[in-house]
Amino acid sequence: MAVNDVFAQLGFEGTPAAVLWDMDGTIMDSEAEWVEMTAEVVLAVGGVWDDDDSVYIAGANSHNHSMRMADAVERGTGTRPDPHQIFAVLSERLKNEVYSCAQLLPGAHELLTAFRMAGIPQALVTATEKELVDVALGALDDTYFNAVVTGTDDVPGKPDPAPYLLGAQRLAADPERCLAFEDSKTGLAAARASGAHVVNVNETPLVKLAAFL
Repeated sequence: MAVNDVFAQLGFEGTPAAVLWDMDGTIMDSEAEWVEMTAEVVLAVGGVWDDDDSVYIAGANSHNHSMRMADAVERGTGTRPDPHQIFAVLSERLKNEVYSCAQLLPGAHELLTAFRMAGIPQALVTATEKELVDVALGALDDTYFNAVVTGTDDVPGKPDPAPYLLGAQRLAADPERCLAFEDSKTGLAAARASGAHVVNVNETPLVKLAAFL
């Protein structure tokens, strides 16, 4: 099978029991929008946003993200807003401007389709809340995933391995026989801690892997 050439390029022996995918920044070019829109929402109400904040929210779940936004507003105004309310403003913008018109990064569709056709179970494992994930998946042309783990699931967020372990569990797969695709420092740490074979898409772009199909 052509997919075996992909696995060989990744140094994975045999066929994985399952493939686990991060979403933002891995299969969708949405990581930058999270940072940009978060900063805009915070600055619009008098908050202060810096590079450390941007690094912190990469791969963070909605709770940690909302708390960081509230911290940033408090630094600028001296008054702490309700974290859930300010995050809701961001979430609405992302839903309307990013996820409702979601598109896959180059190479993602080809790999997702090839793995599915080869009968390999796949799970989406993302820190993004379920409402936004549902909008994104609804905007895509196809259904790729056998299971989905979101930031709404009641497990510790990345960098804890719990989301990846839950994804493997929902596919009845041994985590150590799973292949995980990630982009952020937080997500990479979570995937590695789960025992999965991890692919850093910043170093190994999906479009280059798809060329082996």
